[in-house]
Amino acid sequence: MKPLQDGTVLFHNVSKRYRLGSLGTMRETISSLTSKKQEDDPSRILWALKDISFRVEPGESLGLIGPNGAGKTTALKLLSNITRQTEGTISVNGRVSSLIELGAGFHPELTGRENIFLNGAILGLSRREIGDKLDKIIAFAELERFIDTPVKRYSSGMYVRLGFAVAAHVEPQILLVDEVLAVGDANFRQKCIARMDELRSLGTTLLFVSHNMHMVRRLCEDAVLLMAGKLRYYGAIDDAIAKYEYLMHEPSVATELDLPSAVDRGVLISEITILDSKGEESSLFQHGEPLVVEVRFSTAHVMHAPVIRSRIISDDNTVVAMVATHHKRSGEKLDFSLSGSDRFYLNLHSLELVGGCYSVEVRIMDTTDTSTIAAGHSNTFCVESPGFAYESDRGRYLPTVSWDFPEQD
Repeated sequence: MKPLQDGTVLFHNVSKRYRLGSLGTMRETISSLTSKKQEDDPSRILWALKDISFRVEPGESLGLIGPNGAGKTTALKLLSNITRQTEGTISVNGRVSSLIELGAGFHPELTGRENIFLNGAILGLSRREIGDKLDKIIAFAELERFIDTPVKRYSSGMYVRLGFAVAAHVEPQILLVDEVLAVGDANFRQKCIARMDELRSLGTTLLFVSHNMHMVRRLCEDAVLLMAGKLRYYGAIDDAIAKYEYLMHEPSVATELDLPSAVDRGVLISEITILDSKGEESSLFQHGEPLVVEVRFSTAHVMHAPVIRSRIISDDNTVVAMVATHHKRSGEKLDFSLSGSDRFYLNLHSLELVGGCYSVEVRIMDTTDTSTIAAGHSNTFCVESPGFAYESDRGRYLPTVSWDFPEQD
């Protein structure tokens, strides 16, 4: 076997088993642990991962993709030593920094500053080493005003900013990031992506979990596709996503892997792209220009008239506008279906926004508009509006208007 360098991650035939059900009293717990019948009961055994193997070398990036319950987060928890594998071998060479669960590793009664020192100490840094990085961490998190406030008063976005800032500035040789970045605003996500690119250029190994295929494609060279704890594909990122889309609407897969029914699996949004009026991908627009949102999707079955919601979100995480297919502004009724692998478009006829940067979120809901089936986020795009940059008392919406004044005598 090839020797392991610092920053190498190796999974070899790794399996993780959980025993399901409530054990109740201490007597019942002891009884269950000593009972062969309980041990052999297949209905109470869940294999979150089964015979998974992959290897990531220093400076490489690996995406972990798949539907909910596939085992992606379990894999990161094994790498973080939060839990132990049931079978197989895991080798992790180097300092591991992780951002897996919102608020994990933070003490709610301690301030942001105190939690930075606590997290650094857990990762093996001396107090002096943490002190040398403190200003950079606080500045990156953009929490200067709140750094001496107990973190129990932080919002979820503030937790993410502090957690990522610490994880990305302790010189990790291996960085593990789960879906928690979806909580942050679009501007901070772009900042995190830039930081992860920088770390990779310095030799940091990245393992990244997300349902946002556009972000996975942007950050990762290769991917592991997991379904029901089993490895379905391991290879180049584009091929892995294509395989994921195929398996989402391949009927035999549900039976083979004991996946949820097609109705439960719903739709996968693989990419959301911002296009200009010529149909070309763009990240810069002028005020008043049209913009087109292209949404690529794959579905396991025909969905007739689900509710589709789209929000424009500013870089400070403010919702600027929201539209939905059941909003009938001009009285029209949208009658459509989604099936197979295809795309649909949302046409914004005029960007009446002040200068600034924005992103578009798209959610596919069930027909009752109560449950999200799939969601995705575009890359950031910016709007130039000469003389009208964002200010708190000006808002984000800059409508096209005309003025009528009384005639002068």
